[in-house]
Amino acid sequence: MTPKKLLAAAFCGLCITNANAQNGSADPVLMTVDRQPVTRAEFEAIYKKNNKEASVTKEALDEYLELFINYKLKVREAETLGMDTISKFRNELDGYRKQLARPYLIDRELNDALMREAYDRSTQEVRASHILLQVSPDASPEDTMAVWKRITALRDRIVKGEDFATVAKGVGGSEDPSAQKNGGDLGWFSALQMVYPFENAAFSTPEGTVSQPVRTRFGYHVVKVTGRRPARGQMKVAHIMLRSTDQDSPEKQQNAEQRIREIHRQLASNAITFSEAALKYSEDESSSTKGGELAQFGTGKMIEEFEDAAFALKQPGQMSEPIKSRFGWHIIRCIEAIPPPTYDQAKSELKTKIARDSPAEITRKAFMERLRKEYAFTTYPKNFDKAIALIDTNVFKKGTATTDTIIRRQYAEGPFTKGKGKKAVRYRRELAGAIIGGRMLAAKSRPYEEMTQTLDDTVVVREVMEGWAYDRKKAAKLTKPVFTFAGGTVSQRDLLDQIESRQRRERVQAIPGYASARMMEYADERILAYEDSKLEEKYPEFRMLMKEYRDGILLFELTDQKVWGKAVKDSTGLGAFHKANSDRFMWPTRYECDLYACADAAVSKQMRANLKRGKRGKDLMDIVNKSNPLALSIDGGIFSAEEKPFLAGLSAIGLSKDIAFEGKVMVADVKRILQPAPKAIDEARGVITAAYQDHLEKEWIGELRAKYPVTVDKAVLYSIK
Repeated sequence: MTPKKLLAAAFCGLCITNANAQNGSADPVLMTVDRQPVTRAEFEAIYKKNNKEASVTKEALDEYLELFINYKLKVREAETLGMDTISKFRNELDGYRKQLARPYLIDRELNDALMREAYDRSTQEVRASHILLQVSPDASPEDTMAVWKRITALRDRIVKGEDFATVAKGVGGSEDPSAQKNGGDLGWFSALQMVYPFENAAFSTPEGTVSQPVRTRFGYHVVKVTGRRPARGQMKVAHIMLRSTDQDSPEKQQNAEQRIREIHRQLASNAITFSEAALKYSEDESSSTKGGELAQFGTGKMIEEFEDAAFALKQPGQMSEPIKSRFGWHIIRCIEAIPPPTYDQAKSELKTKIARDSPAEITRKAFMERLRKEYAFTTYPKNFDKAIALIDTNVFKKGTATTDTIIRRQYAEGPFTKGKGKKAVRYRRELAGAIIGGRMLAAKSRPYEEMTQTLDDTVVVREVMEGWAYDRKKAAKLTKPVFTFAGGTVSQRDLLDQIESRQRRERVQAIPGYASARMMEYADERILAYEDSKLEEKYPEFRMLMKEYRDGILLFELTDQKVWGKAVKDSTGLGAFHKANSDRFMWPTRYECDLYACADAAVSKQMRANLKRGKRGKDLMDIVNKSNPLALSIDGGIFSAEEKPFLAGLSAIGLSKDIAFEGKVMVADVKRILQPAPKAIDEARGVITAAYQDHLEKEWIGELRAKYPVTVDKAVLYSIK
């Protein structure tokens, strides 16, 4: 939302009916707008929300009533104009609704628990090593079991006393490419830095022991926890780096060390600032021009030796000794040591991270399980079995091509069907012109028979498998349900249509399991869509929130047309308004002058003496500021007493007397005194435009009050306590 939309929406948010407070005759009508009733509960909820500390008085109620009427009139006008029916409005509101609905389409209790778990874990850091044996998420049961047996055997060797790193590096050991260098050591990490199943193993395994095999999307792992410590928070630092690696010659390495120690000596003696040294000496091009400043980081984001040296610095400005990393030598300066956040401080970031990480799948599954129960989700296995009897293994072959021809320009036709019954296979035909003499020859799309009989070297044919299509004749009577829920029924043919339309090339697997998974995916989609359609009914606060956004968008669009945009675009109207109200936009008395800010009266005396000698500007400052660079400063221009209060009361041209102001002695050399005069539009366009907007809004409100009848029952209004 734009800032103005937010303002409009904010007011609308205050104007949401408190549905829980409305209770038939116990909630009397306080007012009507264009014969539409507004209850006391609605007005009272809004009034008290915006006047939490103030006592309820007749005067306060009357004052707020006027604002409320104006709001209701604007909303009514937008509705009368049909602005709530146009596609632009509907699309924008739908976009906001999708965002606002997300928190309601998860298991919020479980999500809150995961956020708390993540925060609790984030207060600790774990060091762990792992061994990985890769297996894809969709591997066959046989392949999965084979990998599980291998990882179990590796764990048994470690438990019996073999060195973890040796097993990780050895034949048949870890398939993590980095294991050959680090023996499986992952260094220090905290919550939400690893995939969730791995994190669970790391945080639940006692230090010094090895976890049971744990499955992630990468494969099977065993995890050995080698350390735990309190979280160190975040660091903001600057550094100076000189490149030096073990591959450099001894002379080059020695030279780098000597240089970094000399830089450190200069910094320690204040011979040079850190920013100057970074710009002059640092070989980290990405930070040297920024005073060596690096992005804020926490554990696991930098190499370990750099992190350890950085986190050892506790106070801003504190500087490390030169430290060596595999990249070279560093001097690190602390800008800010940021302690771990509180739960409330971390909540927003935790929510975002969990939503895009593997814990989100846990909340999704729990939420869907709850919805299935709530909406009486029921499956019909016998009907399902009859439906999937029409599916064959071609369902896994969509996209399989008979050739690997590279097609520069192609025409597609089909699908065609070869064969009959269960042997029928559907194809799409792609024809491409051949390249002859560097020129593309056009290829025409022709029927299959003609094409296959007239192929020559100017045409390439590529047949691409369309996959599986169910037999419509056999499916004609397949109308029984495969699942039902409160929101509808899905028949056997509905399921077949879904599987046919969504098939893709993938590993061949048992059809019953494949079809069952596809059915549950579709069921979850339907149930989730049904839940989405019920949000306003189930959650009053969501209904209120949607009304807030609805009215906010309407108010913005209409107010932009009638007030904001019109004031900016209507130059004729703006000019006429300015002319009629020029006395409202006046310059006060102004002084064209040079202003001399002197440290004290002695400086003023010296400055005056040099002015008499004809010294001005830089020449004058060089003389006066010779011993103290802050003794004198000069500013020139046209100023009012509002801008420079010490000018108030000056009436003579020339040098003023000494004026004490904010610890300095001020002297004004007045060249000209400008009397009050109207401001031109370009001199005060912002202020004049804002006043014109206020004028337009008042006119508009007057029109709306004349157009729509408003009645108020003051007895009901004053019954609010």
